[in-house]
Amino acid sequence: MDETRVCTLCAGKLELNTLIGFYECVSCGKLYTIEEAQTPIAVSSVDQLMRDHKFDEAQENIRLLLQKDPDNAILRLQSFLCRRRFADTAQFLSGISDNEDLLLQMKNDPIWRTVRTGSEGRGSKLADLVKEYFDTREEMRTLRKQFGPDILSREILEQPAPNEKRLRTMPQFLVFLLSLLFWSAVVIPASLKIASDNHGFVEDWSTTQGYYQRLADEDTFTFYVTAIIVALTLLTTILVPVIRRRIRKRQTRNGKIRFLRNGTAVRLTSKNRDRMEHLPPNAVAIRKYEDLTSSCKKILEEIRNEESHLLTRT
Repeated sequence: MDETRVCTLCAGKLELNTLIGFYECVSCGKLYTIEEAQTPIAVSSVDQLMRDHKFDEAQENIRLLLQKDPDNAILRLQSFLCRRRFADTAQFLSGISDNEDLLLQMKNDPIWRTVRTGSEGRGSKLADLVKEYFDTREEMRTLRKQFGPDILSREILEQPAPNEKRLRTMPQFLVFLLSLLFWSAVVIPASLKIASDNHGFVEDWSTTQGYYQRLADEDTFTFYVTAIIVALTLLTTILVPVIRRRIRKRQTRNGKIRFLRNGTAVRLTSKNRDRMEHLPPNAVAIRKYEDLTSSCKKILEEIRNEESHLLTRT
């Protein structure tokens, strides 16, 4: 049948030109003798038409071939790709990679089960690679949903997210100053109250005499009060950073705070907690996303090689 003859150059249809007695390609115009024109339609010729973006002609050839071999899984895959205007499986997967809804829909399409089980299982490896690609893309989608589009930049943000607040660290000298003011405000009134209650200055225990004796002058009273204030101030200045580090370490472990690239601590603000859409990316998430991106590229290359191998054998 004339309609089963194709051009070896462009895979276009050959039609008999009765005026010159040659077959002529309707696409490129190449001429063939009757003997040369006996090339039947094959899967490889369909693949060439698809690569030339002649999807309607390729679909017609696929229809003719499926009449002879209705169970050919590779032909059904090519028909699936032709309807969507893609030349091969790798191009199709790359084209829909940004459409998460379409990815989920295509993952469950029956065509992959047909490729796996049809043609005596020759396409099982291709189907496995496609499934691996979909699974990898699903992991990437989960990361994007958790950390938002910022993970695409593969960088830890320098600024807090809208629902976060910087945790500012108080300088040591300011801690010392505030502690001094606080303990002065507490100790001095308390000391004066005690002195007033004892009708004079504070009584002190004498280790030599073995009894209480009243402090003799105001200088001694002032010395005791000052010593107490300084001791409490120094103790507070030392303990506050230690306590603060322990609290932040526990909060970091519980995921309540994180650190920016420059080391600044930030935490989620309670009033914006319900409006949180995603967490800012961290180094582990970014590294995992990069690994998944590399895996997708490798899988696409393997799919391209496997599909080419299947077309060669068909």
